[in-house]
Amino acid sequence: MKQLFINFFLKFTCGNLLPVLIALIALLTVLIPYRGVTQVLPRVEDLLNQADELRNTNPDKAMQLAIMAMNEARSVNHVPSIARVYRFTGVLNFMTGDLETAARQFDSAIILYERLKDDKGIAASLNNLGVIYQERGDYPRAIDCFDESVRIKLDLGDTAGATSGMINTGTIYSYMGNNGKALQIFGDVLRIASENRDTARIIDVKINMGTVFINDKMPAKALEILLEAASLSKITMDNYSLAYCYNNIGGVYQNTRQDVKAINYFSQALALRDDLGDVAGMATTLDNLGKMYTRLGEYDTALGYFFQALKNNQLIEDKRSTAICLNSIGELLMKKQDFNGAIGYFSKAATIARDLTLRQEIRVMYANTMLSYAALGQFDSAQVYLTQYNSTVDSSWYTAINAEKAIAAQQHTGQNLLFSNKTGFYLLAGLLVFFIMFSILLFVRLRIFKKRAMDLISRQRKL
Repeated sequence: MKQLFINFFLKFTCGNLLPVLIALIALLTVLIPYRGVTQVLPRVEDLLNQADELRNTNPDKAMQLAIMAMNEARSVNHVPSIARVYRFTGVLNFMTGDLETAARQFDSAIILYERLKDDKGIAASLNNLGVIYQERGDYPRAIDCFDESVRIKLDLGDTAGATSGMINTGTIYSYMGNNGKALQIFGDVLRIASENRDTARIIDVKINMGTVFINDKMPAKALEILLEAASLSKITMDNYSLAYCYNNIGGVYQNTRQDVKAINYFSQALALRDDLGDVAGMATTLDNLGKMYTRLGEYDTALGYFFQALKNNQLIEDKRSTAICLNSIGELLMKKQDFNGAIGYFSKAATIARDLTLRQEIRVMYANTMLSYAALGQFDSAQVYLTQYNSTVDSSWYTAINAEKAIAAQQHTGQNLLFSNKTGFYLLAGLLVFFIMFSILLFVRLRIFKKRAMDLISRQRKL
């Protein structure tokens, strides 16, 4: 060994190994920073961990901590940390309903991760962006994002992450009415998760399969698989998932008009979520209880639950759920035949929904507003909202918002071209007959549209 060391020393001093050593040092100067670029600064990671604990209960404080983390990352221009904060603030903005800001932040994260060649960060951000497109109703782009995210995760060997993305894709096919494709994907997830003994993913996919069975009017299958998920949640002491199961089981009983059982399970879900401090989850379940008591005709009790839900949503600044809750209150007032009061709540809800560009939800609000005006005999206003409702059918629905603004401006100046001549008079007479028949049909169709919209909102996806 001693002789080997001497030989190495002699070769080095004679210059034989000097070029090799220089090259090695040069390589290390490249590799050492590269290995560190995907690591988040400890201080930034600590701030984000604190923020993550507060994101469901105190999003304002969570955002303050995230801003501190961003300032820390930018002070030393640490790109991986900046990208990580973008992803986190994107999730926060998504939770509070600001989809536009969330999308920009996820896009920014993707750009930075591409610079860093950080495939893990790219995949995670694509999954987040897919959820945004899903909420906007742009399902093809959402599927593209999820599929690319899954492909990258599989290349990285991240099976758990890949199956999470597959669940998102299956969910979209369910929204599109392709329940067969959704169940096929969920079946693949269940098989992979079972092979890897990934209990958390098994619970997630069973909950999603239950939702598909509910939508496919197969309550027995839905109940069976949700009870299986609940059993696993108890074994793993995952009370968050257990509350989710109870809430969905309540939904099964709600759909099959087993009101007592529905209220029982919703109440159990509410108690668990209260213990967990899950303010957002409590708001969802409170809304469900409000709907149950509305069905039972106990309007004062229902209104109490709706206002509690509204308070929770406003507490965490969840604008999207706030809009949905305002709509629920408006629907209750419709049942009490307080149509003017209902229109006031629908108007507030629609204002928020327009700001957040929530196409699915705003359709329900427009339909409710139209029916309320029709009930009051104000058919000119009802016609306006019928036009807005129809305009939200396709992907160019943003034109409806502009049209509504133009109509509002027109009404403000006292101009009403719809009934300014004899044609308008005859049209009004026709509408009197039309709306009597149309309102009956729309009440039936509205149940379908509302169910799809409410399912889209009430589900709490993990970003």
